[in-house]
Amino acid sequence: MKLTYKHYLRYILTFALLASITGRAAANVITDWNKITVAATKIAGFNSNLGSRIEAIEAIAVYDAVNAVRHFGTPYHYAAKAKGPASAEAAAAQAAHDVLVNYFPAQKLSLDSALEKSLGSLTDGPAGYGPATGSAAAADIITLRTNDGSAPNAGYPGPAKPGIGQYRPTPAGFAPGINQQWGTVKPFTITANNQFRPVAPPAPGTLEFKKGLDETSALGSAKSTIRTADQTHIAQFYKQDAELTVNEAARVLVIQHNTPLEKSALIFVLVDIAEADARIAIWDAKYYYLFWRPVTALNADADGAVTNNYTTWAPLLATPPHPSYPCGHCGTVNAGFEVLKTFFGDKNTIELHTSTAGEPARVINSLTEGEEENSWSRIYGGIHYPFDNAASQKLGNEVAKFVLAHGPRIK
Repeated sequence: MKLTYKHYLRYILTFALLASITGRAAANVITDWNKITVAATKIAGFNSNLGSRIEAIEAIAVYDAVNAVRHFGTPYHYAAKAKGPASAEAAAAQAAHDVLVNYFPAQKLSLDSALEKSLGSLTDGPAGYGPATGSAAAADIITLRTNDGSAPNAGYPGPAKPGIGQYRPTPAGFAPGINQQWGTVKPFTITANNQFRPVAPPAPGTLEFKKGLDETSALGSAKSTIRTADQTHIAQFYKQDAELTVNEAARVLVIQHNTPLEKSALIFVLVDIAEADARIAIWDAKYYYLFWRPVTALNADADGAVTNNYTTWAPLLATPPHPSYPCGHCGTVNAGFEVLKTFFGDKNTIELHTSTAGEPARVINSLTEGEEENSWSRIYGGIHYPFDNAASQKLGNEVAKFVLAHGPRIK
């Protein structure tokens, strides 16, 4: 049976809510609504840029709502206190719901049902002023992010006569580069879009470029004879949108460590801000450098033109439609995982799942292991150079460090 929009959303909401109602270890309204939020972005067809923005907005609304009731931290923006006795859980659920209904009105019926179930299973007392507080916090951040540069979602057609090293649309679809303007979106916490812009990639013809290209060519070819079966699984597993990996890991760790509500709200707001700001910073660099993808470099003539119809070399994975340098996945996962390390340490056993059909779960024994697997997946898939990944991981680490220093925190 084909999984329809309504069936999929109903499945996600039912799973998340039943799990909390039946009392799985340390699950709370924060983790449940994070799962609902991530699912809602994918049902809407949002890519990682659009999705990470909504996830950050939802996490901010939830954090500020819980903080307005419990008064445990510095607010992100909404600083008013609840007007009377209030359930922090009710405030969190209402805040998340209102954000999602604002951006995904087509999903309102299912989101209303999820809210009803959340409000019917509170563990911290009567709802009281909780819903009103949550609605106010959601309205505050929605207003703050209006006209933040996230629309329109302009595409990049590429230069008319691209030369050596210049990005241009790639097979199979030769679609325009996505979200050309995303590097100009208003950041959530970093002070400038180019604050952590990496140095330029190595120029074609240099030893560093040739070394990186050779590694991608050998390991990432669709016909590679040296890529192992597990490396192929890694490429396929992590090809899902990067924020799915980040948010699942955050939910697993919050549950494993029996994290209380206030700390859960803080963790998710920092993780989701970090990954959203990393995406903005990465896209600033991508369209600043406009560096060509491996599939182009490995099929190009000496003058940079491709006249062989891309038949000389093909990657394992389809090349995403945006410039190569720096890697989008790498900085996103590092930004989120570095925040998680601050709260939970590096050594954690986490079972992760993927949206890639037919791929089994993967178990990582540290967050660093997850960062490295995710990074190498782009080489094994043939869609990035090693220097793309190194620059992006560094960028993600720097964004995480800045968000931890300047974002919301416990008083």
